[in-house]
Amino acid sequence: MIIISQLNWLYFLMLIMSFFDLISSRHSVRAFKEQKISDNVIEKILTAATRASSAGNLQSYQIFVITKKEDKKRLAVAAHGQNFIENASAVFVFCADPVTSAREYGKRGEDLYCIQDATIACSYAQLAAHSLGFASIWIGSFIEEEVTRVLDLPSGLRAVAMLVVGIPAEKPEITPRRPLSEIIRTL
Repeated sequence: MIIISQLNWLYFLMLIMSFFDLISSRHSVRAFKEQKISDNVIEKILTAATRASSAGNLQSYQIFVITKKEDKKRLAVAAHGQNFIENASAVFVFCADPVTSAREYGKRGEDLYCIQDATIACSYAQLAAHSLGFASIWIGSFIEEEVTRVLDLPSGLRAVAMLVVGIPAEKPEITPRRPLSEIIRTL
């Protein structure tokens, strides 16, 4: 029994180390090879996204997966000409669902919780893509009405983030982070 506990603890420590390696090695990429990724990979990324925390476990978001070149090109235009989007393997557009959230949480659900739900799911998807060996970049700068039009979004859904995923055609430069002393406040 003690040996099993020790083995479980070692396994747990290995997972922690792997997680911290994963998050410290993930960086944004803006150049992609024009190669497809399998449906199996897309499904793994989506499954990870749906494991994200959400207010009341409502998962008040929808995820749109775009793989067609012409649609990715239209999204690139909507994203202020970020043309690297069209070369990526897939674009995951995370849309907040204010109606679903508002049913449970009223105005705060409509204005905040659904956006949090969608963006947490996007974070999980980004880490999942990286863990599978793919590069990504989170796009928040886009003309929301254009994305709505490109995707023909149902009424009520709101595009809040695009996750562009693919095979990197560049090695990203490691960007420095602010020191904890500039960010953390202890009360």
